[in-house]
Amino acid sequence: MTVVSDSVRKVYGGFWIRTAAFVIDLIILFAIDLLVGGTFSIIPVLLDIEETGFILEFFIWMPLILWLVLPWLYCGFLESSKVQATPGKLVFSLVVVNSKGNRLGFLHASGRYWIKVISFMLVHIIYIVVAFTAKKQGVHDLCANTLVVNKKELQRHEQESPLPSVASNITN
Repeated sequence: MTVVSDSVRKVYGGFWIRTAAFVIDLIILFAIDLLVGGTFSIIPVLLDIEETGFILEFFIWMPLILWLVLPWLYCGFLESSKVQATPGKLVFSLVVVNSKGNRLGFLHASGRYWIKVISFMLVHIIYIVVAFTAKKQGVHDLCANTLVVNKKELQRHEQESPLPSVASNITN
């Protein structure tokens, strides 16, 4: 186990701040799901085609789309975008980076998301690991080789002590 100083430890997104970011994202995703689900539910009624085979089949698959596909796209696209974070993480200046401190690609962000979903389905207390690891990584972060860091603290730490930079300390 590596020893991490207090100033470096502030760089990593801790358990409670990540939990708060998760709750914000959950509220946003719920609103998106309601909007998309409501839209797709009302259109067949307005067009008087709700009894057709395709529409009935679509309504069977709609919960899967709303609760698996939309959150995956939400996390995958946003965490691999230029902002490197979901809106919940952005509220707390958190960004998701790879072990070298670089932006994730969409496939990397998608892999991280699916590891998170699968590990949560297997063991519901999987996120508590964040509270006990030196770099505040969850199981999905450890498996995907990613970190959630506070962008402002990272920049502040790099300005205070340019050698060695935190980006190089992230991998230690």
